[in-house]
Amino acid sequence: MSYMKHIQQPRRKFLQLGVIGFITTLFANLPKISFARSDSDTGKGIIVREAEGEHILTRRKVPITVKISKAKHGIEGISFCVEDMSPGRKMRIHKHLNNDELIFIHKGEGTFTLDEQSIAVKTGTVVFVPRGVWHGLENTGKENIRMVFQYSPAGFEEYFIENGTPVGMPAKERAEEEYAITEKKYGMVYK
Repeated sequence: MSYMKHIQQPRRKFLQLGVIGFITTLFANLPKISFARSDSDTGKGIIVREAEGEHILTRRKVPITVKISKAKHGIEGISFCVEDMSPGRKMRIHKHLNNDELIFIHKGEGTFTLDEQSIAVKTGTVVFVPRGVWHGLENTGKENIRMVFQYSPAGFEEYFIENGTPVGMPAKERAEEEYAITEKKYGMVYK
């Protein structure tokens, strides 16, 4: 019996290592899957701290911070932005023809328009807006709404940079025709 135990131990260890080796080999040969691909393929992550990013005032003087962008970071799959909306402000109803949008209400409350529905939203609400769907937001609360949002694929965030003004700089004066050109370029349609 002692002899059998002596033989079974190495056999069991061999089988365990064989299964682990097989699985490791299988997964090592699969293609790399990534939600947010980088053009540079450096495989390095990105950290953007609270005060960092491109701080923009939109043409309606709404502050937006572009935290992660296709142009600056080389990420194709997703971008990341933050917007503060004061009480009583409205985001015009619009749709994106080329991008899905994921919105997280980090702070505040309001009414979100999604297609033909008006939905009360508050801190912690998440809204997924597929490309081509009408949407907008009104701050109906007493404090700023802090909205964190992402576009997929990345690229639409450049619309804010192109049309807006960096915080602290004189406002860009543009004709409506110029805005229409960038709206078409980025697939932005207002209702």
